[in-house]
Parts: sequence; structure tokens; C-alpha cells
Amino acid sequence: PGEAQVAAEPLSGPIMAKYRALAKQHGLWLSLGGFQERPKQATVEGEGGEAKIFNTHAVIDADGQIVADYRKIHLFDAPFTGLVESKQSMAGSEVVFCDSPVGRLGVTICYDLRFPELYQKLRFAHGCDVLLIPAAFTVPTGSAHWELLLRARAVECQCYVVAAAQAGRHNEDGNKRESWGHAMVVDPWGKVLEDMGRSELGLRVVEISRAATEDVRQRMPLIDQRRYDIYGPGKP
Repeated sequence: PGEAQVAAEPLSGPIMAKYRALAKQHGLWLSLGGFQERPKQATVEGEGGEAKIFNTHAVIDADGQIVADYRKIHLFDAPFTGLVESKQSMAGSEVVFCDSPVGRLGVTICYDLRFPELYQKLRFAHGCDVLLIPAAFTVPTGSAHWELLLRARAVECQCYVVAAAQAGRHNEDGNKRESWGHAMVVDPWGKVLEDMGRSELGLRVVEISRAATEDVRQRMPLIDQRRYDIYGPGKP
């Protein structure tokens, strides 16, 4: 089995239990993704006959309860990077969001970032205020597109974007995978509030201002100006 299959656990397993206890102990919300989730019923076989898993993003509230669990819809099948996620993972099929003290959270993962329709649905259909995008972008794709895409999603959705990011080398053998880093927070006007750089690990604290969000949305009321009657889903 691959490393992901070995590490995979159900959301009811010991790893998530530790994070739930940590959130409750400190009275903090946690955004955890991507979590290698073993499905309750393994019905799909991946490469080598191993059961496929989900790439999952769980949100835990300050009481230690899982208030959202999103299974990644868009799998990273990009052979030029050496990664074909569908060999080991199943795609999710639900758009997920939840309410929090800083507003409604849109819950996504990594490669989803390249599909703006998902974020527009979270914002304009479900009223999200903050878009969560934990990721492990590769170095070639991250250096070219990571900040560009994060700022684009923030601007077009008029939302804060909070994007945790893995940095550095994942392993010293096998594919020697390396991630771009640059964990980042972007405000609804597209300004980068924090960027942790290529290799920095740790935490940054950012204030989420509902007033700032409302100011941007009032100045440019995109939600009232969209013409999905002309170019919405299914329109030729």
C-alpha cells in the first residue's frame, strides 16, 4: 500500500480524536486538511488493488465537534508532476460549508482552487465569507499559479481566503515530492495579508473583519449584478 493508505483513518479514529480534544482544550476552531480518510465501506480499488481513500477537510469547533467534513471533488491528476491522485483516492460529490464565529466558511482543498465555479457557488449561492483552501501545491505549479489563483478567488468572490500550505520535502526516497509552501491569507480586495514564504513553518495570526468584507461588497455589489440568466450553468 502507498503512504496515504497506510496513514488513512476514519474520522472516528484516534488522530481526529486528538485534534478534537485539542480544539476543546484550547477553545479553538481547527481546519484540518487534507486528512487521509478511510471510508466506512471500502468499495473501490485503486492501483495495486488497495482500497481507495478520501482526501478530506474537517472543520472542528471550539467544543471539539466536527461541524463540517468535505471530501475533495477535484482530484489532482497531473502526470507531468508525477502525481495522479485518482490512483489512490475517490472524488467527493458535495459542496460543503459551515457557520463559524468569523462568518460562513467555504470548505475546499488544494486543486479545487483551479475551479472557480465551486467558489462562486460557495459565495453567491451559499453566502460564504471565508474560503478555506489547505493545500500542498507542487513547486512547478505553486511558483507559477498559487498566489495568482488565491488572489483571484478572493477578488471574484469578495471573501477572505485562508490557505494553509505544506512546505518542503515530503520524503527522501520514492518520488521525493516537494511542496511550494507560501501559506497565505488574502482579504476580499485581493491584498495579501500574510505569506509564510517558501520554507517557514508555524503559525500566523490574522484578524478577519466582517466590516471590511461588507465594505467591499457594498462598493461593488457583484451578487446583484451577476447574469446567470445569460451565462449560468447549462447555457450555450
